[in-house]
Amino acid sequence: MTTPPSLTVAPGEKKRGRRKKARKLRAFGKRLVVTVISEERYRARRDARRMDRNKTLLIVHTMGKVGSTTVAASLKAQGIKRTMSLFQPHFLSDEGVAFAEALALERAGEWANLTRKGRNGFTRARRLNKELKRRQDEGGRVKVITMVRDPLATNVSGLFHNYRWWPAELKTQCDPPSSECLAAVERYFVDTYPHHVPDMWFDMEVRALYGIDVFAEPFDTQRGYAIYHSEFADLLVIKLEKLNQCAPAAMREFLGLDDFRLLETNKAEDKEYAAIYQAFRRELPLSEAYIDRMYNSRVAQHFYTAEERAAFRRKWSAAGLKEER
Repeated sequence: MTTPPSLTVAPGEKKRGRRKKARKLRAFGKRLVVTVISEERYRARRDARRMDRNKTLLIVHTMGKVGSTTVAASLKAQGIKRTMSLFQPHFLSDEGVAFAEALALERAGEWANLTRKGRNGFTRARRLNKELKRRQDEGGRVKVITMVRDPLATNVSGLFHNYRWWPAELKTQCDPPSSECLAAVERYFVDTYPHHVPDMWFDMEVRALYGIDVFAEPFDTQRGYAIYHSEFADLLVIKLEKLNQCAPAAMREFLGLDDFRLLETNKAEDKEYAAIYQAFRRELPLSEAYIDRMYNSRVAQHFYTAEERAAFRRKWSAAGLKEER
């Protein structure tokens, strides 16, 4: 008897169906374990398994909004977790975790108001901090990938990434976006955002944890990446603006990965704040004083050429916005 075409299930559909069932089964198992031992103990045990001492520790350790999600997701797709323990934090040092937590609590008001993902991120960062210290004390090594991006673009992306914590009246004013809304967003950005993070992050996190001062060594701005070494760490620094061009060569040299491919993830255009973000970028020039502050910074001067900085300045200035219209 021949199966009617309408009832035939393609192999791809069967595979997706099995994966869906497997995800549901894992989710059910997780809920069951959490019910028995508590979520905190469950996550502590899971993190301990992920910090397998027989595997190399690979940390995609970056400031926020510089492309780390794309890199981490691409490494996972490459199967890196079969041979390495992969983590993706933003702040790991004692000073850094305290700074990030204080900033989050300033926005949220209290610990309970943080998202579950946010709370879990802080507790995992502290566990990973202890694991780094343990491995260093035992003479081990760690591999670290970090990234750098146009510092002004980093800050603007960070502003919108934290849209959840914007004042309710500002969100209301921006539904839909208007010139008054954009002016209010600019004031909120200038008055409340931690603009210094791109320029202090490498000292707070990379130099403090891994003993590498990236500013003390040259960076090949054209190649787009550089590899540094200390007694404890091997560090790959990639410039986001060169990521598509240099990622395969960088990952081959740093991790021995052939045919590395990037996945595209975490785009602002896909977020709930997309309309305001696009209007902000399209219509609102930032002040020359702020643009000067960002591109006279140490991170901009070290990782970007004068030509690149000039292009960034133009993009965020009134003249640049007129060109885009």
